[in-house]
Amino acid sequence: MSLFSYLFHSSPSEDDADLILYAPVNGHLVPLSEVPDVVISEHVVGEGVAFIPESDTILAPCDGTVSRLLATHHAFSIRDPHNLEIYVSFGIGAMDLGGEGMQALVNVGDPVKKGDPILHIDLARVASKVKSTATSLIVVRSSGPIDKVTAATGNAKAGTTPCLWVRLQHEEESAPATQNEESDL
Repeated sequence: MSLFSYLFHSSPSEDDADLILYAPVNGHLVPLSEVPDVVISEHVVGEGVAFIPESDTILAPCDGTVSRLLATHHAFSIRDPHNLEIYVSFGIGAMDLGGEGMQALVNVGDPVKKGDPILHIDLARVASKVKSTATSLIVVRSSGPIDKVTAATGNAKAGTTPCLWVRLQHEEESAPATQNEESDL
């Protein structure tokens, strides 16, 4: 893709991204800045998007390996083939519930495919007990050479709606420019 079309392209495509992440839940997308948790809203961990969930099952947003699973069963990470860590976390204050109404459907080390069920959250049971049901999908900044993360807006369907496009820094982009030596013709 040319620089001109990259700069003025209205929406990301597969050509623009090294990794595309799909919605882990059905729901409405909101910017991380609207999540009522300073660590998430200030992008301390990384870039991403959040969802106001409308479904009880949280799915894998990409292929990879489950690298973390919190004991409270409200959050997990997947290590993708680029070695990026993709963090998904349900709710603000869910950790305080000690796993009540939440169930892990996988174990650390399990390989997963995009759309595989990872967690089950009983929304009817826990929604009134947490500060927010916002479910965050974050590309962990420290996990790789991330150049740009672009988020979608609107509504999403779990496992099928692309919602984050991740572009990595490539060596040729980060290497300093070299001058061509003059040659005798």
